[in-house]
Amino acid sequence: MWQAVLLQDTFLTVLLPLPPSTTHTDVSVDDLVEDEGSIASDDPTDTAYIRGSWTLANLVQESICSPRALDIAVCPTARQKSKLIADFRAVYRSFPDIFRSWDSDSITKLAQTNKRIVRQTLFLTSNYYHNLMLVHGSDSPDVPVNVRGTLEAAHDAITAFFMLYQLFETEARVWWVFNHRAFLEAQCICNVIRETLSGPGGAETVSKDPLYVRAKADIGMFVIPPSPRLSLRCHASGPRAVVKPIANSPRSAV
Repeated sequence: MWQAVLLQDTFLTVLLPLPPSTTHTDVSVDDLVEDEGSIASDDPTDTAYIRGSWTLANLVQESICSPRALDIAVCPTARQKSKLIADFRAVYRSFPDIFRSWDSDSITKLAQTNKRIVRQTLFLTSNYYHNLMLVHGSDSPDVPVNVRGTLEAAHDAITAFFMLYQLFETEARVWWVFNHRAFLEAQCICNVIRETLSGPGGAETVSKDPLYVRAKADIGMFVIPPSPRLSLRCHASGPRAVVKPIANSPRSAV
């Protein structure tokens, strides 16, 4: 029960952002064990998913939610930023291979036999890379934004959303948190492109650097999806790009 409350609180407050409410407890992820009364007892993968999400939530709450809610820098020094990125990578390495070793072909094939694991994989991937994007994209007077790291993480995060929509279109339209994360990822990519365009040689970088070319492709896929029911559109005017909701949309990720 506690892990469910923790996950809901953490991954909602990181989006809004608001102060987390589940910061004090005597329950830890190490207390999670399989038993006959557990909802995860039928499949060890469920337990692994809960454990991975719980571990990630603990790190996100402490390192991102609380600083942002207090309006202080996520990483005041370069050393702290490097340490935090290493902590995120360690959490990712703790995830079972089934949640990490996938591509569009393999997960599409898996969706034909085990939709539950596919959903877990996409949710965990989206959560992880979205928050890694926030770390790379954070800055302070002494620590600049890691532009390339931000675009890499944003790509991996928004790719999980594209896969969710491709495989489970009806469900994808009602997962508000997943949609909102994708909106923020698209907005982040637009902001990075805008800032790069405003600098010397920015136009050439955006048009020729493979990382930026892929970033623009991500925005293009988000703006003009396979189905018109996706509710977001990116309007670009010169070097500035702003993400706005489509008017009269029945569902908005904003």
